Amino acid sequence: MALKDFSKRDLIRLGAGLSVAFVGTRGFGQKTKMFGIEIPKEVLDILPAKPLNLVRTVETVLQLERDADRKGLPQSILALNKGKPIIASETSLYEAALPRLVAIIDRSELQDIGLADQAGRLLAELHATQHEVPEALRSMALANNRASSSNLVLGMEPQAGTANTTLPDILNLPDTLPQDTGGQLPIPDLPKVEPIPQPGAPLIRARDYASLKDEYRRLFISAEIRPAHQETAGWFRTMITKSRARYEGVAKTTGVPWYFIAVTHALESSCNFRAHLHNGDFPLSARTRQVPSNRPTVWLPPSDWESSARDALRLLGFTGQKDWSLERTLYRLEAYNGLGYRSYGIASPYLWSFSNHYDRGKFVSDGKWSATARSQQCGAAVMLKLLSDAGDINLLDGEST
Repeated sequence: MALKDFSKRDLIRLGAGLSVAFVGTRGFGQKTKMFGIEIPKEVLDILPAKPLNLVRTVETVLQLERDADRKGLPQSILALNKGKPIIASETSLYEAALPRLVAIIDRSELQDIGLADQAGRLLAELHATQHEVPEALRSMALANNRASSSNLVLGMEPQAGTANTTLPDILNLPDTLPQDTGGQLPIPDLPKVEPIPQPGAPLIRARDYASLKDEYRRLFISAEIRPAHQETAGWFRTMITKSRARYEGVAKTTGVPWYFIAVTHALESSCNFRAHLHNGDFPLSARTRQVPSNRPTVWLPPSDWESSARDALRLLGFTGQKDWSLERTLYRLEAYNGLGYRSYGIASPYLWSFSNHYDRGKFVSDGKWSATARSQQCGAAVMLKLLSDAGDINLLDGEST
């Protein structure tokens, strides 16, 4: 059929029918091959912008896999669903594409840096569609902005290396709160809403550790993976155990447990060893751009993932901590990301996404609340539960293996 025989409605239907999620990619020139079909530029120009970017993302993942095969790179045990088409909705592309990009990096990192960086760049873009600046980092950025503004008013230049050095107060919440607060810390700028009914969602609105300690253990013991996420959740355990030596190397120099580093890596940079642990910024050859920006302050050299990870853990106040019990670990993770979900009566997806304790409700890209949005990331507590059930760690008894 000639191009003139297509109506705009037909092309819009074509774009919608491809039904994949948005991640920005680079241009392909006058003609683009998508799913093995050469598509003229005139057709691409008529397609709606959003589906167009989505299609390009999927085709890029498939092309990177073909390139790795063509170059004879070793296969990876992380290659979930390799060879199968990626036909995903806006709510599932991240979950479908992430394991395949991580597998490409795993295959190429030691043999083809260029290919590893292509996959790492796309993974960083994919990560940005899900990642929200944690509450601890927002507090840090706000404090630094205030300090910078004060310096400008006073006509002072900021001192080199001082940015982003204030430890976030949210990580140092007291174990108990004064009686006149009712066990609650004020939650600023959140609207009054009715909680979303969810099986297993926590009812405790308090924000102090003493009030939440027992709840963490109860939820951890009763957590079950939702059937729709079983395969992906299992992949995260495979990824973490395969990379355990790298996490343990960082753990030895920071005192932070390897499994805590692992789940932080999954949530804060989508398991991308080509990006910074702080926020998933790519590439490692440059300092971070997003919050926290300009990290590490001393860089080039080094420019490796392990050095970046050590800087991130020090910056966030995780190094030097002594109590890594189950309850304290989960509290530390939730407090870092933000305790604001409790005002909605929702178990934080940062901990419980993919489990029976979380269904929907999320702070979306503009920092606003959406009662219908769902996290596509696997929760930290869910990953830890998988490791615990498999005997990789023993958090329930206060010990790790």
